[in-house]
Amino acid sequence: RRHVPRPLGILAVYGAIVGAVSLVFVLAADPIGAELGVFRQELPARLEDLRVNWAGSANPLLSGPGQELVGSTVGVLQGRQAIEVPAVPGGAAIDVVTNLGGGVVSLLTVFVIAFYYLMEKGWLRRLALEELGAEQRVRVGRIWSNVEAKVGDWLRGQLLLCLTIGTLATVGYWILDIPFWPLLGLWAGLTEIIPVVGPWLGGVPAVIIALTQSWNKAFLVIGFIVIIQMLENTILVPRIMRGAVGLTPLTVFVAILAGTQFRGIVGALLAIPVAAGVQVVLTDVLDARRAAQADRAAPASAWRWMRGPLAGIPPPPQSSVSAPSPADDPPAATPTPQSAPSAPSLGARWTKALNRDPKPSPRD
Repeated sequence: RRHVPRPLGILAVYGAIVGAVSLVFVLAADPIGAELGVFRQELPARLEDLRVNWAGSANPLLSGPGQELVGSTVGVLQGRQAIEVPAVPGGAAIDVVTNLGGGVVSLLTVFVIAFYYLMEKGWLRRLALEELGAEQRVRVGRIWSNVEAKVGDWLRGQLLLCLTIGTLATVGYWILDIPFWPLLGLWAGLTEIIPVVGPWLGGVPAVIIALTQSWNKAFLVIGFIVIIQMLENTILVPRIMRGAVGLTPLTVFVAILAGTQFRGIVGALLAIPVAAGVQVVLTDVLDARRAAQADRAAPASAWRWMRGPLAGIPPPPQSSVSAPSPADDPPAATPTPQSAPSAPSLGARWTKALNRDPKPSPRD
């Protein structure tokens, strides 16, 4: 539309995406790295203090399973810190390098395939639609466009939700003076992309760290997380994801379970856009079926049978409707294509019953 060659336009968008991601990493790498170092050093000590506090509690739930769970977490964290250079066998090292290289190659392959698809998208669409009939071509083209629009709306809306929730969580944790608030806000934004349970998973670390300060701070964090979820469900999702997917909660759960069973975490992330595409196809099929049923069930007009006799044209043989006649008149024979004289007499009887001139007018 802006008279830019398609290859140059695609490469410009790629450059903008890579540049934006690189800028974010450059600006956030040092602060996040420093925060991670402090987190690894201070978190075990904070959890150990929490375990000691719970061990002396009068609540059997806290002094029993609660402090044991916290103690196990502290042991895992301290064990990870004690292992500075893990001993990796030669075969395992080769597997790690192979998997890492395969991931990089897969990522580059996705970008290359997307580039060529965007280059040849119109040609591929015409090639697919030319194999169909005229009516099916319009229908399939409409479904194709709707599926692309649904998936694009979902992805853009989901990214905007992640950015919004991450920003709100970061600012809220900073105001509440929660330790490691930049990491907690980043975690909340990343887990927002996980369907259904992601927003709650994003708030669990904040509650645990708030517990190391006080119960009051933990309750404040829980209330803040609940407020964020209410804000998301009542304002953000209806406005940002308006019409993007439109799936019912049951459909979302079934799609996530099926995606998880099929491809694990990746399947769970891709379950909703795939289900949205399937929903577009099924909606079109059901709409077409309802329209066909409505056309077949549409009744004919009750006055349509009268047009033939009043105009001098005999009614069809299958018509079971008979015109009323006075009792003193003899029954008229069933009109046939050869009995043309019977039609004017029927018209005359109707005009007489309606107190009109027996002579048919040109309009009649």
